[in-house]
Amino acid sequence: MNIITGATGQVGSNLINEIKANGFPVRAVVRNPGRLPDKTIETRTADLFNVEQLTEAFKGGTTVFVLTPENPTSNDIIEDTRRIAEHYKEAIKATGIKKVIALSCIGAHIGGNTGNILMSGILEQYLDDLEIEKIFIRPSYYFSNWSGYLETVEQYGVLPTFFPEDLKIEMHSPIDLAKFIAKIMTGISSSEKKKIYELTGQQKYSSLDVANTFSKSFNKDIIVQSIPQDKWKETLMSAGFTENTATNLSDMTQAVIDNKIVPQRPNEAIKLPTTLDQYFSGQLNR
Repeated sequence: MNIITGATGQVGSNLINEIKANGFPVRAVVRNPGRLPDKTIETRTADLFNVEQLTEAFKGGTTVFVLTPENPTSNDIIEDTRRIAEHYKEAIKATGIKKVIALSCIGAHIGGNTGNILMSGILEQYLDDLEIEKIFIRPSYYFSNWSGYLETVEQYGVLPTFFPEDLKIEMHSPIDLAKFIAKIMTGISSSEKKKIYELTGQQKYSSLDVANTFSKSFNKDIIVQSIPQDKWKETLMSAGFTENTATNLSDMTQAVIDNKIVPQRPNEAIKLPTTLDQYFSGQLNR
């Protein structure tokens, strides 16, 4: 049985669809089953902060997919990550899971003040000494992160960004990522106890490249509006982030701009196939 935490998120939901489509058993672990679009999926309700619920949800599983929390209303997202990672570890040990796939991110190996990326490093550290097969998936920036601006783009012709407009960074499709993880989850187990995959897209893109893609999609000029660094926290908090989560996201953004968030083994990074134009062409034409 393949167990998926974060099953209603952009990666988890696509991952479930891939595993199911390929004929493998899959179970969704969620806090709110009503948010699952596919009601035929086997489901367990669990809060990641409740180790007893999580352990019950993992029972009968052989492979589990785990990820760090996404909660903009947290007042201590780093401590939340530590608690959840420890609960994953306890539940895995208690239920005899044979393989764990952890969604990390590029830069997880880097120390220092990297904000949200530090959360991925914490997840890897907590799982590292488990005596089972461990696979850490480190993807780059998701194309879908830009989807939150679509209403602003369409209505005002403006693409807000926290990056300098011409800064090119690694980006990829979360659908490609889910397909990659599905193959890893359902494939033959390796004799290696630990494996790290670093994933990028076909090329690097800037905010200007994203704006140009939207210009073609909406058939109108889209301009880039870079948010100054001294306005990052204020902007995030006005969107519902706490001071703590806004600070962590700001620290991550600065680390990306400073070119600190790079693959540990750049020559071994796997390039996922979908381009930026292809991704948004598919998303906007649905």
